[in-house]
Amino acid sequence: MSLNHRDLWDTTHVKTELASRRMPEWKTFLYFLALTTFDWLQFTTLRTAQYEERPPYLSSFDAWFAFGITILGLVFLFACNGGPQGRDFLYRYFPLSVVVGWKFAAVALIASWVGSIALQNSPDSVRGWTSSATLVAINVAMFLRIGFHLKPLGAPARGRRLKSGLFGR
Repeated sequence: MSLNHRDLWDTTHVKTELASRRMPEWKTFLYFLALTTFDWLQFTTLRTAQYEERPPYLSSFDAWFAFGITILGLVFLFACNGGPQGRDFLYRYFPLSVVVGWKFAAVALIASWVGSIALQNSPDSVRGWTSSATLVAINVAMFLRIGFHLKPLGAPARGRRLKSGLFGR
């Protein structure tokens, strides 16, 4: 039972393990647990918390819009995996979501910090809507990136190649 840093950051490593079916069930469960914990924190704690500078309608919009993006993103990823003819969607989805998601979470934190500095003298509504739009863009980009990594795994076995390319890691 080993876990190393490559399991958290190296997308190519995780894709190789998934393609060769070497990822054990316990590791897939850890990815599931990490993703479930992060989603709970995001949707429950961060999205629905009442911030003094954010109007309540914006918090509600953030929560529902993030939920909608998640549902659409999951349908998109299911299609990337081959849709109804695909195999092992959850086996592939959880590890790739964690490995790619950590990177986008870091980008979101940095963007939030930079935005708060850049817009510190702006009205609350401008800061709130800018924050919402930034998080929407980051979430959409994250689902597209996960799909980029998932699609080759869902391709038929013949002719399947794992791509690393410029943004492959």
